[in-house]
Amino acid sequence: MSAPSKPKGRRIAELLIEVPAVVVMFVMMFHITANALLRFFANSPLPNTLEYVQYWYMPIVALLGFVAAQLRGQHIAADLVFRMLPRAAKPYVTAVGCAASALLAAGFAWYGWQEAVHAWEITMTAGVSDVISWPVYFLVPLAFASLTVQFAWATVRAIRHPDADEDDEQPGTEPAAA
Repeated sequence: MSAPSKPKGRRIAELLIEVPAVVVMFVMMFHITANALLRFFANSPLPNTLEYVQYWYMPIVALLGFVAAQLRGQHIAADLVFRMLPRAAKPYVTAVGCAASALLAAGFAWYGWQEAVHAWEITMTAGVSDVISWPVYFLVPLAFASLTVQFAWATVRAIRHPDADEDDEQPGTEPAAA
């Protein structure tokens, strides 16, 4: 039995998130490799490689990765206690957990927005270098706002469809045979 196909809008959203993350990862790998080769063979490393990796590449890959993992339902879950709950309580525990996660993500988005605006106002740079870093700060509130919406939607789904089996909602998985 094959996995159910995803709605077109969801596939487009995944592409809009994952393609930039993959492109940035490949650029980062090329940059680091070029830096290592030039350092070893020509004794002339690329300037500010560490700053670009630390302040540009890694935040972009990590934050887009958080959003993509939540969109795909592929975060790691340790449901040791959840399995022991009565079936009737599971949707409500899920709803409370998702609602708390939405509130926390909203708090990070709000704080991240304030920090991004401050970084922009002072034209923040990466450490003591001249590499600007303030634009990446705006990805933090964007990513966490997206996570807030995703967690809020998961909360609504858990309340509206308390009988939905989690295996049915995970892409690429099949429900267990009875």
